[in-house]
Amino acid sequence: MYKQSLFGPIAMVLCLLFTSCQVGQEKKALKLNELFTNHMVLQQNEEVAFWGVYTPGEKVAVSGSWGKEETTTVINNGNWTLNLPTPKAGGPFTVNIVTKDSTITINDVMIGEVWLASGQSNMEMPVKGWLPNNPIDNSEKEIADANYPGIRMFTVMKTFSLEPLDTLLGQWEVASPETAGEFSATAWFFAQRLHQELNIPIGIIHASWGGTVAEAWTSKGQLKKLGDFDKAIEILEDSSFLTRPNILKLHQNLPTVLFNGMLHPIIPFTIKGAIWYQGEANVGRAEQYKKLFPAMIEDWREKWNNEFPFYFVQIAPYKYNQSPDVSSDISQKLRDAQRYSLKTKNTGMAVTMDIGNFENIHPANKQEVGARLAGLALANDYGKQLVASGPLYKSFEPSGNKLILDFDCKGTGLMAKGSLSGFEIAAADKKYVSAVAKIVDNKVQVFAASIAQPEYARYAWWDNGIATLFNKEGLPASSFTTEE
Repeated sequence: MYKQSLFGPIAMVLCLLFTSCQVGQEKKALKLNELFTNHMVLQQNEEVAFWGVYTPGEKVAVSGSWGKEETTTVINNGNWTLNLPTPKAGGPFTVNIVTKDSTITINDVMIGEVWLASGQSNMEMPVKGWLPNNPIDNSEKEIADANYPGIRMFTVMKTFSLEPLDTLLGQWEVASPETAGEFSATAWFFAQRLHQELNIPIGIIHASWGGTVAEAWTSKGQLKKLGDFDKAIEILEDSSFLTRPNILKLHQNLPTVLFNGMLHPIIPFTIKGAIWYQGEANVGRAEQYKKLFPAMIEDWREKWNNEFPFYFVQIAPYKYNQSPDVSSDISQKLRDAQRYSLKTKNTGMAVTMDIGNFENIHPANKQEVGARLAGLALANDYGKQLVASGPLYKSFEPSGNKLILDFDCKGTGLMAKGSLSGFEIAAADKKYVSAVAKIVDNKVQVFAASIAQPEYARYAWWDNGIATLFNKEGLPASSFTTEE
């Protein structure tokens, strides 16, 4: 009698506890990050990340038709993630994401090499160009010939956000004459050379926005380490500013907002590396860029937990200073800050001193830009024996009234195209004069009759510096100064 009287209350308590647990574990529909759709490219020979949402406590299984499957349990907030081993390059394959009550099938999946492409307008600029003022060389033929089903591109829709986002808009497009015109031209020609020389699928995730600054593409935590943007970040962290437009207007060039809106949603999608074309919007802040740009690279690598290769384009000569007074030129300092950033490990720079347009900040020869970026990847990451960089200033030594300049990346030797000009030297007073330059013993000797004891040298040190020094592989030297 006593046992029976307790059974009812105990059963009721157990029932309430079970019901409470069920309420806490709200059922969620199976969803994937938007990158996991038909026509996607996955990095070969890796354990690639998959993630999404589903009911907490339930199982999610991801399997590839190449014969691998992994399973995970959804955590309490409904998120799940796992890593699926991929084979060597090939395809097309199918990927199935299966739960107890649903299945998502992803078709036409290629396995190959996946690169992130980001930056400002010169990365955003499409193969079709921005007509009539900003064309791409031979764009009509390039588009007509773009029948490359092994190349796919996912273009992230422009979004800025005060807080890190988990979702994004965009879709994978297979390269064809119908789609390639909208692709980033620099990223397209990069992918095309890799595809042609490696003969494997190439996937590009393209996230760029014209006219944007590097700090917008960097996380808040990393910017706080620098200290340069603390005031702006403090305002952004104060929610009241949204109702006080006189304090700050929301736009895409605020610190962190493009990292939040366009990069955070694709982390940790497995990539081989990144290519970057930006810097024009930071001209005038070269000393800051020396710290900011390497910090941004480090930031991305930390977020991906991957020391991936990072290759970037040095901004081309362009008449930023519209006055005839070249002493007011400043963009060469930004180019040198980019050269300085090569001290960051596993980086490379595509120099564009010879393919710029003094009258147009968007040079039309994106074929060569993409090819030079691809050359860096081919040489450093894919074992190809080729010279991938033009000469990069290394050191100097005085010799009487001359300075002897030495370079890295000389290839099979230094050479001049036309007259070897654009060199200047200075004594201790740093008053530069034009110098005579000669290639002797695969180094450059510079001297000027008016300077008996030169201490400094520089090359192409103007907005619209002209490339005259090359290696015999045809790649131009970067502008530089010997001043630290």
